[in-house]
Amino acid sequence: MLLFFVIVVVGITFYQERKSERALEALKNLSSPRALVIREGVQKRIPGREVVRDDILILKEGDRVPADGVLHICSNLLVDESMLTGESFAVRKCDWDGKEIPKQPGGDDLPFVYSGTLVVQGHGIAQVTATGAKTQMGRIGKALETIYQEETQLKKETRSVVRNFAIGGLILCMIVAIIYGYTRGDWLNGILAGLGLSMALIPEEFSVVLVIFLGMGAWRMSKRKVLTRRMPAIETLGSATVLCVDKTGTLTMNRMILNNIFSNSEYYDLEKNGQIEV
Repeated sequence: MLLFFVIVVVGITFYQERKSERALEALKNLSSPRALVIREGVQKRIPGREVVRDDILILKEGDRVPADGVLHICSNLLVDESMLTGESFAVRKCDWDGKEIPKQPGGDDLPFVYSGTLVVQGHGIAQVTATGAKTQMGRIGKALETIYQEETQLKKETRSVVRNFAIGGLILCMIVAIIYGYTRGDWLNGILAGLGLSMALIPEEFSVVLVIFLGMGAWRMSKRKVLTRRMPAIETLGSATVLCVDKTGTLTMNRMILNNIFSNSEYYDLEKNGQIEV
């Protein structure tokens, strides 16, 4: 019975996480940027992951930069680097003078482009200087790999409960075995009776119930078009009391809408007044 519960827990966990990983991999393939490069004097459209160092990139409005590089030529080039800097305003780029060394992203008039950023205006030609883990984006990914994943509070409490039951079962097993052996003189059956009683006290169904409920939470989240990569995230989300987020690009669209006007010592509410002239 205990082995059956272990198989059920492992099966549910594996199925849910595998399902999420497949969906995330599909989304990654769809969102993978394609790069326009010049190789041997010919323009080629290739997947962003196939870009190598010293490739010549042609950047246009709407392109996602596939690698870090320096700009040899650019015209009215504005790049959204909010993914790296958190700054919602696009930054202006300039031509590389051949001397300036690569710097951290952020600020206008830098001749460098960075992997993952978005061209919002203009066009340019850049030479790739870094790809993969050597880019600014890749360094962030490597830093995130060093984060230690702590156990959830529910897991800690469950372990504590199971440990207490196990200790109690072991003590009870010894007591039953000793009493049975002294009173009936059959130590073997006394030990077996104590082991049977202690095994019956072990709450092996706890893990199954918890995994099933977390799996149901992940399934309900998927109905709302939210993927759960790790099921313990359901517990963390459920125990959150205050959620702090960067509102720009998360809760808002970085666009301002005129709502009220103060003119001639009067307030005009555009939502209430509608098309009335002010």
